[in-house]
Amino acid sequence: MDTTINGKDPKAYPHYRRNFGAVLADYTLFGVAIAFASPNTILPAFVRQLTDSPFLIGLNSTIQTAAWLFPQLVAANYLGGKAQKKRYILIPAAIGRPAFFVLVLALLLGAARYPALILSLLFVGMALFWATDALAAVAWFDVVAKSFPSKRRGRLFGLGQVLSGLLTVGAGFIINYILGRKGPAFPHNYALLFLAAGALLALSWLATALLKEPRGNVKADDAQPETPFLQRLTRIWRKDRAFRRFITVRLLIGSSGLAIPFYVIFATDRLGLGEGMIGSFTSAQVIGGMIGGVLLGALYERHGGRRTIQVGVSAGALTPLLALILPLWLPPGHPWLSYGYAAVFVALGIYQSAFMQGFFNYLMDMASDDERATYIALSNTINGIVLWPVSLIGGAILKFTGNAYPILFAVTMAGMSLGLFYTTRLADTRNT
Repeated sequence: MDTTINGKDPKAYPHYRRNFGAVLADYTLFGVAIAFASPNTILPAFVRQLTDSPFLIGLNSTIQTAAWLFPQLVAANYLGGKAQKKRYILIPAAIGRPAFFVLVLALLLGAARYPALILSLLFVGMALFWATDALAAVAWFDVVAKSFPSKRRGRLFGLGQVLSGLLTVGAGFIINYILGRKGPAFPHNYALLFLAAGALLALSWLATALLKEPRGNVKADDAQPETPFLQRLTRIWRKDRAFRRFITVRLLIGSSGLAIPFYVIFATDRLGLGEGMIGSFTSAQVIGGMIGGVLLGALYERHGGRRTIQVGVSAGALTPLLALILPLWLPPGHPWLSYGYAAVFVALGIYQSAFMQGFFNYLMDMASDDERATYIALSNTINGIVLWPVSLIGGAILKFTGNAYPILFAVTMAGMSLGLFYTTRLADTRNT
């Protein structure tokens, strides 16, 4: 009987089963938590209750992009040479995740009567949450990469997406009720959603604390690399053509962020679909993530990251196309419109599942243990610098075209199609 893990002695992964369970629980709980405070559906709808400004509605996605991506070079530089990184996951997360409880308290104390105040709390709180999550993420990806062989990560992330998907479908019904006519009035309905998000994030943190981290293949714990950090960044960018092509694809498909915050606003404001459908759209997106988790996970284990990225980006290009053409087939008032428009969020869910199964797996395969944190941080920082204003640009397009959503969706589809074409130039980086 074969007792190896991907042909390697089990001693290479002594805590494989425990870590599989811990990471699976963390991944699942985090995914369900974000469903209760989704930057694609819940937060835009919450901001819409307080302002009509497309700029402010799109600001949440901009904050998420900027706050999550910018701090990572700082983390990578600090983590350089450290063999054990778990504590650098737990400490930042413990600082940022309570932001949701602060929002709950503010809403219960009546801060929603002052839109400028509650919006300021929301934006500052989300900036803190995503910035600390960014610091934790660099260490998290490194710990996951050395805790599991490459060909087992697809099933780990796939199972995580399925479990979080099943739970989030149930959460969608809860969200529908809370935001529907029979649920609590504003702002107590959103306070309940943020409370659920905060509680699940706390459980996710506890799951991470149970993980047994193996030592990485670094020269010595706490030893700083001989080459200065900025020179290492320059060397990676100059000499690694595969990395440059990867970044080019990632930047091109960043155009998806132009439209993501506005799919739900288009549905409620232009297509006449009520806020009670937001939970259904959340569930549809989660179902898409489940489909993507299973199919893309199997595709990654069999064919590697490049093919997985190509299929995922194809779904991403399909998302604005569906938003563009579905209202032509099913005009406002059609009884099947709400079901048809849910396909937009199914495609979006498949596309977003490709970030873990495709892009991050591809990047983890590309880099050695010594440089993995640097590769991840450099990738995310470049994306953050270039892509942070994308949602704001989407709002500006709507403002200057008189809320012409078809123009916004067409521009998004063009950028995604260009990114899909460029995926043909990606190298095959699987090395384990």
